[in-house]
Amino acid sequence: MLIVAGERGLCTLDDAGRLGAPQFTGNQFMAMASHGHRAVVSILKKGVLLTDDGGRNWTDITANLPYRDVRSLAIDPHTPSTIYAGTEPAGIFRFSNAAWSVCGDINALPQAKDWSFPVPPKIPHVRCIMVSPDDPETLYALIEVGSFLISRDGGATWAVAEGLGHDLHRVVTHRLRPNVLVAATGFDTGIYRGGEGVYRSEDRGIAWQQANIGLGHRRYAEDAIAFSVNNPELVFLAAADGIPPHWASLIRMAAGAVTGNVYFLKPSRIRRRKGADVTIHRSFDAGKSWEAVPDSAQHALFDMVWALETGLSDSGGPAVYFGTTGGEVRASYDAGESWKTLANGLGAVTHLHPLSGP
Repeated sequence: MLIVAGERGLCTLDDAGRLGAPQFTGNQFMAMASHGHRAVVSILKKGVLLTDDGGRNWTDITANLPYRDVRSLAIDPHTPSTIYAGTEPAGIFRFSNAAWSVCGDINALPQAKDWSFPVPPKIPHVRCIMVSPDDPETLYALIEVGSFLISRDGGATWAVAEGLGHDLHRVVTHRLRPNVLVAATGFDTGIYRGGEGVYRSEDRGIAWQQANIGLGHRRYAEDAIAFSVNNPELVFLAAADGIPPHWASLIRMAAGAVTGNVYFLKPSRIRRRKGADVTIHRSFDAGKSWEAVPDSAQHALFDMVWALETGLSDSGGPAVYFGTTGGEVRASYDAGESWKTLANGLGAVTHLHPLSGP
């Protein structure tokens, strides 16, 4: 079972293609995380919702959270009652015992003065948070656009990792190899130069190497990256040709510059006939190199892929899922060899997460 979020609301979807009734329609969803039957989502400038029953009922847990613009969420796999939220303006907060508390002062870091965002009002935010699967005290947080942050003391203090791009989108790891991190980035702009695509670390984020072998010209990587649920060598990635200003609607981008909502953009045929030009890739060496999946129907997609996740299917086997801005959700149950469409007509899919896992 999946939780799927997009422009037509929040709903459940199973591997037979059965959709639940949409909830919270008319909202822009900004982040999602899941663990077992627990899931959390955030709505643009409205806060955080929690379900403990597989998406049937939702509770607003925003309460004393200082900022309602939540851009990233993580559920602690060691203590699933603990939730982390990353916000705009950039801040990291922990939800425990029904209350939020701040996780250190990341804005006191010397690098914080350079953090920004390329679109007005140019306020940086925490794009991703991840708890190490073997150590609840080790946290990773990504600033868009700015720094890769690491805490070894549960968020009390933070340090900046060097050696990777600054347009940071997502970092993933596998519970069987938590020393290996793979990070998806966009293209560095502004004061930052040279970073793009995928980066990889084998020492828990201390040293990084670029890992774009096999991606060709498709090196714009968003949140759509995930390790296989049961194979620490297998990683899936959706990579596009170029940043959204190369292929997205000018009207949508202009409106977003005014409203502050320039996220999860759709391609425009007027801007570029091939759209986002996304291909689904996989890696068999834990992110060192990549290949396009064999099914050519998953190559050169017009629609952007913002959401890609792995988990266990309803039958208990490993699966990978992705959603498109064209309103489709597709799935593979054989390590990306073949794919099926679970749903279409959903409007732009921005997030999806499995509601079961190890």
